[in-house]
Amino acid sequence: MPKLSFALDLPPTKAIDWLKAKGVTTQSYRELTASELAKVVTVSRITDLDMLQSIKDAMVKSAAEGTPFSTFKKELLNHMQTAGWLHPDGNGGKEIIDPKSGEVYGAPRRLETLYRTNMQSAFSAGQYQTYMGNIDNRPYWQYNAVGDSRTRPSHLAMSGLVYRYDDPFWATFYPPNGYNCRCSVTALAERDVTRRGLIVGESTESNFIETNKIYNKRGDTYPTKAYKAPDGTVVTTDRGFDYNAGRMNYRPDLDRYDHTLAQVFAKADMTGPEFKAGLKQLQNEFEQVKNRLGVDGKPTSFERISIRNTLSRQLKFAAGVLSHENQKAMGVGRATAWLSDDTLIKQVDSRTGQNFDAAVYGLLPDVIAEPDYIFKSGSVFSLLKKADKHMLLAVIKYVGKADEIYVQSYRYAGKDELKRLLEKQETVKATG
Repeated sequence: MPKLSFALDLPPTKAIDWLKAKGVTTQSYRELTASELAKVVTVSRITDLDMLQSIKDAMVKSAAEGTPFSTFKKELLNHMQTAGWLHPDGNGGKEIIDPKSGEVYGAPRRLETLYRTNMQSAFSAGQYQTYMGNIDNRPYWQYNAVGDSRTRPSHLAMSGLVYRYDDPFWATFYPPNGYNCRCSVTALAERDVTRRGLIVGESTESNFIETNKIYNKRGDTYPTKAYKAPDGTVVTTDRGFDYNAGRMNYRPDLDRYDHTLAQVFAKADMTGPEFKAGLKQLQNEFEQVKNRLGVDGKPTSFERISIRNTLSRQLKFAAGVLSHENQKAMGVGRATAWLSDDTLIKQVDSRTGQNFDAAVYGLLPDVIAEPDYIFKSGSVFSLLKKADKHMLLAVIKYVGKADEIYVQSYRYAGKDELKRLLEKQETVKATG
């Protein structure tokens, strides 16, 4: 088996990038899907976007400069005071007030939860990407809870668990798993596991289950994954934490490595637990958002854009790697093609009812690496490959300015479409 080591930046850079990528919203977290919560900074009841943006900017600055919470809080409160957002509460303290509406948001102590949760998420994102760069040497990861009086029983129930880096468990439970969560992960070599007598678990339908979790007083639920402990305890994350923060904007430079190694990585990515979990979650949340928007049937173009903006988490999966020969024939500067979750959302919409499941996506790296046909129309290429009884078509676009290749669509194709491509587009390759 070829090695899969890929050089990645150290956590501080990745942590800062992760924070910068987060948006801000005044929408109540109770109204947001898990995907929306994952990519925004929001504070309960704060409805002033300028205020939220200032809080986010202060966190980015704090991460970049390595300042502690006390410094973050002091500088942010000084800014809020100058902006007119901080006023005496009548008891010798201060409270945050919206200057436009006059609404009182409460004491600044709420900022600590926001700060610590986002900083922990940012650190974990950087740690995850660093660990992924060393999976040849340390392929086993152990979940660690602090274990003091402030540790939640549900997090303590997972402490000590060991799974391989590619086990589905980490797609949901890579910490943090809730507000003020202090849990962490340790990467282990095989000799560490042997020396310490640890048991490497494997997620199955009996211990890694699907459940619906209630998240408000009305009894509304959302689908999520749960860990079932040996004593029967069912453990879930807080709402909005059932994802791996490290996957956001994660994209190793596979073009730096041998094509064979990069293709192995792509096959692992498109058939792995992260992709399968992401696809299933998008399918579930797509329907949730449609219902919330009152969309009946197929969304309009405007509605589709709204849904995409709602659900995208900036996830990218390695879809496949062009061969040297095909890359040269196509005249593109990159070999690796990426599938974004934004495109995947469009796929969920357009492939409904076509039995286009995770197994079909698992064939995408082969379509890109070894197509029977390649057609060209400007910077857009159509790659076709016969697979069993079907012909699969991947449409990819080379973005020269960014020097990147992205999958635009992936679907079944028939003989009529092949005939049209042969007639209308430039043929780069034809072996069928």
